[in-house]
Amino acid sequence: MSTTWFIAKEYLKRLDVSFEERGRKTFSLYPVGRTETEEIEVFPGAHWITLTTRLLNLSDIPEKKRKEVFERLLRVNATLVEISFGVDKKNCLTLRNAIPVTGISYDAFSAIYEAHINGIKLFQKKILPQLI
Repeated sequence: MSTTWFIAKEYLKRLDVSFEERGRKTFSLYPVGRTETEEIEVFPGAHWITLTTRLLNLSDIPEKKRKEVFERLLRVNATLVEISFGVDKKNCLTLRNAIPVTGISYDAFSAIYEAHINGIKLFQKKILPQLI
């Protein structure tokens, strides 16, 4: 087990959020009350700790709407360096943050976690309503 895994676990404890260990490789967070998302996955890798949230399955969204959303998300990605929207292998819209392990601190981890939560809220309040 890597040192990064232990660091991530300690920082999650300090954040005082509910989480589960998933196979000694990832953590699943459940930020009850702060967002409407079900899970934030935290993956401590060799060089980065990533936070990933699946926001929406794109399969049910009409093609025309999808193009509009993709353009909007590309613009958001260009203006907000703290968060990054993308599409994963399961055709889900995702939000991802990455923290470099080199020089990691609790303050940096906490700031990235807050940016992730704010990215979820941005999606839910500004982008999701355009899809419905």
